[in-house]
Amino acid sequence: MRIPYLALPLAISALTAQAQIVLEVEPNDTPAQAQPITPGQHIQASFATTTDEEWFAFTLAAPGQVHLRTLNSANLSLSTSRDTRIALYDAAGTTRLSWNDGASGTRADCGVTVPAGSYLWRVGLKTTITAAAAYDLDFFVLPGRAINTVEGAEPNDPTLPAPGVPTPITLGNTVEGTLSAPTDVDFWSFTLVNPGIVQAVSFDDGGVPQLDNMSLRYWQQTSPTTWVALGVAATNAASHRVANLQHPGMLAAGTYAIAVQAGTAAAGTAPWDYVKTGKYSLRTALIDMPGGTVPEGAEPNQTPATATPITLGLDALGTAQAANEPDWYAFVVSAPTTIAAMAEGTGTNPLPGSTLRVWDGFGNTFGSGSGGATTHGRLITTLVTPGLYYLEIAASQFALSGDYLLHTGATTPLYVASTTRVEPASTNACVGSTGLRPLIGYLPGETAVFNSTFVTRIERTIPSSFAAIMLGLSNTTALGGTVTLPVPLDIGGLDAQGLPTTCSIRVDPQLLLIVLTDANGTGEFAYNFPYVAAAIGTRVFEQALCFDPTLNASGLSVTNDASFVVGDLPF
Repeated sequence: MRIPYLALPLAISALTAQAQIVLEVEPNDTPAQAQPITPGQHIQASFATTTDEEWFAFTLAAPGQVHLRTLNSANLSLSTSRDTRIALYDAAGTTRLSWNDGASGTRADCGVTVPAGSYLWRVGLKTTITAAAAYDLDFFVLPGRAINTVEGAEPNDPTLPAPGVPTPITLGNTVEGTLSAPTDVDFWSFTLVNPGIVQAVSFDDGGVPQLDNMSLRYWQQTSPTTWVALGVAATNAASHRVANLQHPGMLAAGTYAIAVQAGTAAAGTAPWDYVKTGKYSLRTALIDMPGGTVPEGAEPNQTPATATPITLGLDALGTAQAANEPDWYAFVVSAPTTIAAMAEGTGTNPLPGSTLRVWDGFGNTFGSGSGGATTHGRLITTLVTPGLYYLEIAASQFALSGDYLLHTGATTPLYVASTTRVEPASTNACVGSTGLRPLIGYLPGETAVFNSTFVTRIERTIPSSFAAIMLGLSNTTALGGTVTLPVPLDIGGLDAQGLPTTCSIRVDPQLLLIVLTDANGTGEFAYNFPYVAAAIGTRVFEQALCFDPTLNASGLSVTNDASFVVGDLPF
């Protein structure tokens, strides 16, 4: 299923940089001068002065979740970042519908769900400049997420002197509500029949006008008329987006609520001010931990071959040895999955503290949770690639030992973040005839989110030449698993110690794309990934073969390898 998705859309929709990348057209400093743009475009822009603003106009034929986000510009070795603000306005440019002060570092990403119609983007600079300042923008539209539950009648805050009734929800649903005043508090209630971990995040699924700052907190109903706050409130000082809400440990069976209220951001100065009213949405999920015991297998059991099989949702019962001797439990995921694990001491010799980690069979880690002398680690991580994984538990300190009960669970991810990884060229690119190691990578902020333009850059190659980008779904094996990677191709130039470097293929070459390089030895290729729900979480590996006829017998140098995850969250 993944390979046809990779091959066909990339072959058809991997467009040339010129077809997807457009230039800002001045003047566009007012709503009346707004530059028309279309979804999927990557805009190369520049602020002329500190007070310069850019306005862009677009029209949607159908409802959707719109995003405009700033990216770095310049080159991979020395990129340039701009501290920006982005707002969405109505077609007249008079009513602000949504805004964002920062999403990825100082770069802004304004996202909100809107009906069909015409709108304007407003982009402003937060820092002082003395010369023209270049930056890039990505504009894309994602499918709107279905709202399963809307807020019930006000008041719905059960802690008021005249208690309201919380809005009941089913965990796993997406809900939408409105804060009508900065003092308004909305409660969303749910009941657990098993222990579990509950997740809730606020992103861009709600409508307009969008709440510009919020705070989330868990509450527990301890009696019919009494509610008690759990943990600490979670907020985001630069946005309505809140993804760091956590409750202590696992929640036992009982009735709970998620409270939504205004956040802690300072008021600000119009038009970049927080009014703390408007619509919001929450995505929710339950990591159910119903129990059922799987005993630890025979020792030693800390390798892929000896790990104890387990189905997520069951509890593992075992003994952690001193000297940090770990126990491994093997499990399979068939699609992007969020997993959770948390241990407790049990029996007559309870383990007082533990540390958790997730591995794959190639020695890569995918999340960890560290405990102390008297505490147990808690692990929540999303695995995007189907396969066999290993959950490790060990005593948190060298001298500790004892019996443990390891709780596990899994759920469908609330989102799959679009991420990138770049192996440094100094570790596995060979030196070309230019005396440099060719480099492949992505500018900060560049992510492979659906329906956007995603740019791969190649630098430090032969000027006015070409390179072939290899794309594949593996960097460990090739040709259907019959060849182990890396595979040596030829010998490159000398490194800093005067030793020859090896040019090795490190990516299964399932697709080849030709990139032309300019007079500086730089090339770019822009991809567009049409939204396909089944392809969320696809990890694609990249490496480039660079034409270098005087270097060796093959006439090729190779770049480092990199990878990206195609996701539905851009930041």
